[in-house]
Amino acid sequence: MMKKWSLGVLALLLSVSAWASRDWREGVYYPQGARVLYLGQSYEALQSHRAVKGANWNPEAAAALWRKTDERSHGAGDGQWREGRHYSVGELSRYRGHTYRCLQRHKAEKGAGWNPERAPSLWEKVSHNPVRHH
Repeated sequence: MMKKWSLGVLALLLSVSAWASRDWREGVYYPQGARVLYLGQSYEALQSHRAVKGANWNPEAAAALWRKTDERSHGAGDGQWREGRHYSVGELSRYRGHTYRCLQRHKAEKGAGWNPERAPSLWEKVSHNPVRHH
C-alpha cells in the first residue's frame, strides 16, 4: 500500500509543472478536448489548435473550435467529488459546497487524500461562496 501511494505522490510531483491555468488565453496551444473558462463559461476544444494572437479565436467567437459545456455534465452523476473516480482536465466537481475544476488528469485514489481542498495541484476552486441549502 505504501509503495503504491509513494508512486502516486511521485507521479503527482513530477506532473505539477505540466499544468497551466485553465483560463483561455491567446497564443496557447489547445489539444482537442481541452477545457477552458472564458468570461465565466466553460468551453471544450473541438479540434486541436493554437489560439493565434489577434485572430479572435476565443471560445465565444470561434464556434468551429469551441463548444460551450454544461457544468452538470462533467461530474460524478450528481457532480459531487468522489474517491476512486477518474477525473479529466477541466472537469468540474463539487466538494463541501464549493465548485472545483480539475487541473490534471488523475484517479482520486482511495485513502490518498486527493480531495479538492487538500490537493491544490489537482484542483482549482472556481466558486468561492458555499452553496446554501434551505
